[in-house]
Amino acid sequence: MFTRNKRIAIEKDYDIDLLLSIDHAEGLDNPSTYPSVTTRDYRVVFWVHPDYQLATSRDLGSPDPVWNQKCRMKLDKSRDCKFLYVEVLRYGSSSESNPGTSNGMSLVGRAQIPLPNLSSKTDGRYGLVRPKDDEYKAEGHITLSMKLVKIDII
Repeated sequence: MFTRNKRIAIEKDYDIDLLLSIDHAEGLDNPSTYPSVTTRDYRVVFWVHPDYQLATSRDLGSPDPVWNQKCRMKLDKSRDCKFLYVEVLRYGSSSESNPGTSNGMSLVGRAQIPLPNLSSKTDGRYGLVRPKDDEYKAEGHITLSMKLVKIDII
């Protein structure tokens, strides 16, 4: 027997948001490995879809920057949302900067982090990899937390 008054929720009845907290990083631009890095001004750029990127404010001063920033990102249901992509950038000039950059930015670490299951929270310390010649080198970590939440639109 079917009931007419009850409604089954379908995907169109809710949106999914990613609640993200980017806390800090450690082990970036180790002074003994990169003595020519004189400016330690870092920002995190992050996205689930490359056409919608967000960034933290800049943190100046140490190879262990602290952002403690939170944001909410609406996820596009028409796309496959599986990972959070994170890149830590250093601003300022040094001999370690990527050649040819006009803005003085260098990529010092990146990570691809699986998104959590719906309504569950994940937090942790994630390893970063740094481009080195034609390879990648594990260097530094970023600490962040994520939660996917369902927003009813009924």
